[in-house]
Amino acid sequence: MPVSNSLIARAAFIVCLVVAAFWLAWQVVDILLLLFAAVLVALALHALAAPIARVTGLSSRLALIPTILILLVVLGLSSWLFGSVIRGQVVDLIARLPGAWQSVQDRFEILNVSDALKEKAEAAVPSGTAVLSFLSGFTMNVANAALGLFLILAGGIYLAVQPGLYRDGVLRLLPAGSRGWWRERLHLAAVALRGFLKAQLAAMVVVGVVTSAGLAVIGVPSALALGLFAGLAEFVPMVGPVAAAVPALLLALNGGVEQAGWTLLLFIVVQQAESNILAPLLQQEMVNVPAAVTLFAVVAFGTVLGPLGVLLATPLTVLIFALMRPAAEADPT
Repeated sequence: MPVSNSLIARAAFIVCLVVAAFWLAWQVVDILLLLFAAVLVALALHALAAPIARVTGLSSRLALIPTILILLVVLGLSSWLFGSVIRGQVVDLIARLPGAWQSVQDRFEILNVSDALKEKAEAAVPSGTAVLSFLSGFTMNVANAALGLFLILAGGIYLAVQPGLYRDGVLRLLPAGSRGWWRERLHLAAVALRGFLKAQLAAMVVVGVVTSAGLAVIGVPSALALGLFAGLAEFVPMVGPVAAAVPALLLALNGGVEQAGWTLLLFIVVQQAESNILAPLLQQEMVNVPAAVTLFAVVAFGTVLGPLGVLLATPLTVLIFALMRPAAEADPT
């Protein structure tokens, strides 16, 4: 049966429309990642507000007010009590790391590739121009990071206050016959991401506290700052813990091979305990994503989407798995 020209034209139009949609999404991929991060903030606020709503009898929207106030008070008190200590240790850590790396290079006779590259760059570019270029790029990156953080936090609060408004707005863009299916998918995704955030926050706190305490006992300088870095790096599984161990090992090597050995053992024990004890306890809160998938997802999203892709690789993978999850496996709550 011959295909009519109208059907061919319609198919071609749909293909062009899909390609144009993907092209447009690629052009604004950074904004989409910021939007996804804001959604994570909104889900985290709702997860924190849920116990307050149950205890006080407030609606989920009104419970956000005391939740945000409590978070501000906790952050303010933490900054007042530990801010100067953490700030001092972070500055000390930044100051110590170049010397620690130089010491490791001298001890193990590592070729200083960075100095060779630096010499070539200085020979090719006038020093004044290089400094101005670096300062300009650094200032721009800091400004972009600050703007991105503001958009994530402000957007997360707006999304948390009226989640139904934005969810229904997205659903109205879809064909009427598929809205029920997508509503169910979005519910499963929200449940999965909320569970992921709860489990990840618990793991980050435990790893950060235990690492700080262990490094302090071993005698590694800036133990609190290194523990804070280890806790934050835990958000990027598998890759983050390795990155967190590097500065600690560099500083520990200055204290001798024995201190470096104890530091390495500490990181191995903490990660094994997190993987084999803590993770199974928290697994019921999370979508079960295979470790190999998580590792390659971090690499893939980082390669395609850059640093923000690395940070959001795990929740994006959880989102994909949740959207593919059968409805029967949904959390009844």
